[in-house]
Amino acid sequence: MTIYPRLIYDNLWRKGTALASSPIANPQHPVSDTQIDTLSMFFRASAITSPCTIPMNLLSEKEVNFVAILGHNIDSDATITLEGDAVSTFDSGAFVSRTLAYNATNIFQFFTAFTKKYVQIKLVSGNGDFSAMPQIATILCGSYSEFNRRPVKGHTPGRDDITEVEETDARVIFAQEKTILNVDRYMFAGLDNTTKDMILAFLKECGIHKAFVWCTDYIVANANSFWVRNSELISPVFQSPNFWNWEITMKEIV
Repeated sequence: MTIYPRLIYDNLWRKGTALASSPIANPQHPVSDTQIDTLSMFFRASAITSPCTIPMNLLSEKEVNFVAILGHNIDSDATITLEGDAVSTFDSGAFVSRTLAYNATNIFQFFTAFTKKYVQIKLVSGNGDFSAMPQIATILCGSYSEFNRRPVKGHTPGRDDITEVEETDARVIFAQEKTILNVDRYMFAGLDNTTKDMILAFLKECGIHKAFVWCTDYIVANANSFWVRNSELISPVFQSPNFWNWEITMKEIV
């Protein structure tokens, strides 16, 4: 079986309207903080009471077959589900649920698609209440797009340093040091028109400022999914009918 890269760039969670969590959120860490592309801001419940639900109104019925839960402190014995429904009370005959596998760091999971207006993350402690107030930095959900080719010649990992450096006349360096980021580059040849159109939609949606998930092996998604931004926007290059070349350069988010 050939495994092609997957891209999740249209974050429906980011575009939704945050609803009240249960237990209610700490006033300094609301549900809406899960819609922001940074790990330094986060939702935190105001109590350790189980279960904990974090709901989102997607504004209209949307297809969802992927979710990412980033920067969490979820207990390893907790049951984690993504729930969907036609109503915000999550108790109608249209209710659906997908169980997510625990991962100690970030959670990335693909599953059988459902189409709903309301979704929520639900955490249920396996030991009464939680050991600490549940906390999640960023949540991403949506529908994945898959390439029709694998990258050529592997990829090119590297580093990016955006530290601002000034040098005096005496050649003394003053620097506003920044975190050095992991970067990567992938090259593709022979992409079809459908994939080319997907790439153009992705570039329009994310630019260089919105985060997305890049997955190189969906079978082992947690080990092979990356939360990143574009380092630059590179357009597909026409080679012949239904045959396009393209490359992507991306950098991690911290």
